[in-house]
Amino acid sequence: MVSGDRKLRPGHLVHLLIDFDTGEEPMSITGSVRRARGDNGAVALAIAFPILTADQEDAIHNAVLRALVRRDAIAAQLPLLVFEPRRRVREEIEAEIRSFGFPVSCVDSLAEAVRELEREEVEYSGLIIHSATHDAPSMDVIEFFTKSDDLRTIILPEPNGKLHERARGLAKLPQVRVPRVWSRSELRRALTN
Repeated sequence: MVSGDRKLRPGHLVHLLIDFDTGEEPMSITGSVRRARGDNGAVALAIAFPILTADQEDAIHNAVLRALVRRDAIAAQLPLLVFEPRRRVREEIEAEIRSFGFPVSCVDSLAEAVRELEREEVEYSGLIIHSATHDAPSMDVIEFFTKSDDLRTIILPEPNGKLHERARGLAKLPQVRVPRVWSRSELRRALTN
């Protein structure tokens, strides 16, 4: 469904320019209106795309999944879990996340992160990690959680992280974000996309 303010009817051809706010070029695609529904001056359109590449289809699905995860996390106000062994860096990440209005809980060891994620009485909206790109066993655990639990994960890059390419490989999963650089704006973009 796409929202808009034009009253289009089923069968009309439409051309969409979709900006997923991922830093990549916007997607330009043509489709046809299948259903139109109007409320309070706005229109919701169901659009069919007869010709989509696999990459285009994946990008649309990933964008919808990110929007649903973001909506659900904000609605539930579940905390984000930060795993970072270095106290100063952990506190910096925590302060940034709190400044964006998100609740956050922090741990300094991988074992503690695993215990937190496996607790049934506490639920997290996502996991943010930073230093794990230096440690192969940590990356194994992170990869396991992201693939098995569909856990929304943000891996903040370290310039000299030996396993950073492995983290970038995980970014192909719809629930994993690996910003290009560790900055306030990139962290905010990863949290809100």
